[in-house]
Amino acid sequence: MFNKQYNNIVGKICVRLLHIKKRKRKVFIVLSGAQGSGKTTLTKNLKDMLSKSHKVLSLSIDDFYLSKKDRKILSDKSSQLFKTRGVPGTHNIKNIEKVIKLFKSGKKANLSIPLFSKAKDDIEKKRKNLLKFPCDFLLLEGWCNGYRGEINKSLNKPINVLEKRLDKSGIWRKNVNIFSKIYYLKIFKKADFSIFLKVPSFNKVFYWRKKQEMQIPKKYRMSSIKIKEFVSYYERLTKNLLKNYQKIFNCYIIINAKHNFVKLKKLK
Repeated sequence: MFNKQYNNIVGKICVRLLHIKKRKRKVFIVLSGAQGSGKTTLTKNLKDMLSKSHKVLSLSIDDFYLSKKDRKILSDKSSQLFKTRGVPGTHNIKNIEKVIKLFKSGKKANLSIPLFSKAKDDIEKKRKNLLKFPCDFLLLEGWCNGYRGEINKSLNKPINVLEKRLDKSGIWRKNVNIFSKIYYLKIFKKADFSIFLKVPSFNKVFYWRKKQEMQIPKKYRMSSIKIKEFVSYYERLTKNLLKNYQKIFNCYIIINAKHNFVKLKKLK
């Protein structure tokens, strides 16, 4: 991933963001891309470069996952599939709104939000994530950023085994669709700039997600079978974004099969 081309792409994006900063007091950027595409790493690199001259806050939509208890409550009301974190509906959207609002206000303040542990798949009981404001740039990365939902007709046909066997009525798909539209309006529409990481195909997601899993302590890792099931939850939205990204984002980065960043394309 890290080569001369990668560094050039990071540099070009930073130049664009600094240019936007000249006409906007605060710049909110969203990054989107499939699991394992490199969103977290790119966000860190952008933050490091921008932090040389400005105050930057970087977050992941994963930082806002609901607790196991709250996901259980949601699943009891709707579908058992909501027990698994990931899709729209499994995040604390109110806290995301608070962060964006506080950032845009430019006020000096601290905001404490729950700290989510992916290894434990739950919120830490004794630890919090303390966010400090004001700052100049807010970077928010998330695999579902930019997804606007689908027409109800397209939801009727299952696209994988998970949907076919565990969502026979389609209620999970329909509710995810509703939540997605809310996310789009409350998060993505408020962004000043958007970036999409275009992977070669959904087939690469499993292999790259498996690499991520190896970074988690062994006792918490998912097996290959579990990973395949896990990425199935993301399949519908990921494929939709891969199909429609050119209509949605300000720019996109082409990623090849070897996981290298190849080219930065500007759209808006």
